Amino acid sequence: MNIYSLQKINQIVKLNFVKNTGFWLFHVLNKKYLAIYLDPVLSCNLRCLSCYFSNDEIRKTLNGVFNEEDLPRIAQAVFGRALRLQIGCGAEPTLYKHNAKIIQLGKEYGIQHVSLTTNANLLTEEMIKSYLAAGLDEMTISIHGVKKETYEYLMNKASFPKLLEVLEIIAREKQKYPKFILRLNYTINNLNVNELKDLFDVYGKFGMNILQLRALRNIGGEIRSVDTDSDFQNSMNEAVKLLKTQCKANGVSFINHKEFMANEDEVEEKYMESASYCYISPKSFWEDDFKWREETFNEYSKRTNYSAKLFKRIFKN
Repeated sequence: MNIYSLQKINQIVKLNFVKNTGFWLFHVLNKKYLAIYLDPVLSCNLRCLSCYFSNDEIRKTLNGVFNEEDLPRIAQAVFGRALRLQIGCGAEPTLYKHNAKIIQLGKEYGIQHVSLTTNANLLTEEMIKSYLAAGLDEMTISIHGVKKETYEYLMNKASFPKLLEVLEIIAREKQKYPKFILRLNYTINNLNVNELKDLFDVYGKFGMNILQLRALRNIGGEIRSVDTDSDFQNSMNEAVKLLKTQCKANGVSFINHKEFMANEDEVEEKYMESASYCYISPKSFWEDDFKWREETFNEYSKRTNYSAKLFKRIFKN
């Protein structure tokens, strides 16, 4: 069963009681259940207008990088209980020189699904080949426009020709790795919604496997909200109808943000409270009292009676 099948099951199961019971059982039975979100470096080469890296004050608080020598210790600490590893969770992971080693370690510890999320503007053919050879299962590329002018405006400091060059390399290399997944994430706002109808004309030739439309969230960037007037809704509805048809015809999985006005902050907060969520960065490492340089996840669990904490979650709310 792949990671997306598990996500569908998770969406179908609405009761927290059932989910938390499952997490507790996986924990006490020493099974893999963690979803690790790793930022190996807290920095970004772009200043996307919807992102906190475009905010000077917030950006000053984001810094730090893991040493290469830290990676085996991180892997020993938590990778053994991980079902999923995502590299890049807001920061730009391709600024880090040792991603191939992270991917390799993930596979050595039996992580089923290793993915990397990037703006792609720093990727080279050598980097792409090294990631795939190390065992990368999926790459997610963020795109905020179809036209060069829109893309480069919303993704400040990015190059549209560079993006297309990288996508061509990936399309060529992924033929050698038939199970590799290319996913494109398109964050929607008032400036790029009308371009959705032309998305396949530009990006359809690169062999994407998944297309996801994402709602704009207020995370401290210059653009923080969307005016969902009738013109916006009409453009969205027409684009979604067309994209569904195009995705089906081209064998592409389509993930649509069905409720564009849904409070994603609440959704994100709820997910981050999940027992499986494990965020790691140079500034924080999962639980505050977890001594990752000295102990493993299992040793921490035994020291803190973590199974009892998970058991109590079953009856919470």
